[in-house]
Amino acid sequence: MAFIILYKLGWLWSLPPLSFLTLGSILSIYSGKRERRDYKQVLANGLPALICSITSFEGGYLTALAVSFSDTVATEIGIKFGRKTYLITNFKEVPKGTSGGISLEGTLAGILTITVLSVFGWFMGLNPIPIFLSAVLGFFSDSLIGATLESRGYFGNNTTNFLAGIFGLIVYISLHP
Repeated sequence: MAFIILYKLGWLWSLPPLSFLTLGSILSIYSGKRERRDYKQVLANGLPALICSITSFEGGYLTALAVSFSDTVATEIGIKFGRKTYLITNFKEVPKGTSGGISLEGTLAGILTITVLSVFGWFMGLNPIPIFLSAVLGFFSDSLIGATLESRGYFGNNTTNFLAGIFGLIVYISLHP
């Protein structure tokens, strides 16, 4: 994946996924998770962005990456620092780590992550507004898919992450002229 991103988009575009890998690993360790990510998790989180990088679709690439990155940051911050977690569908309190659960702390961290990546896009010559809006919608769709389909056992977290990235990408395509 890294080779394709470097080859098709250039070294500057490799900074967001490198940051994702680094910060995601640090947050996972800090939150107490010591599990390693396998290739399925990498593909679920990275495939929408990788497809965009192959086609040199930079805005879509950054949007899909922002959806995955923000979800990871929000989950880890929410688990470690969230005071209360609520199910996105009915806002009833649920245990930390529940599929579809959101916390104020995690949500703010996720939106901050999207903001940083949108600003990066702006520095790279892209309009940050469609990136931001579509990534935020993709970010929240992850929780909504988790609370409805994943929690009922239709599929696992990898599929939820993949679908959220695709949803954010579709929204970006619809907003992008």
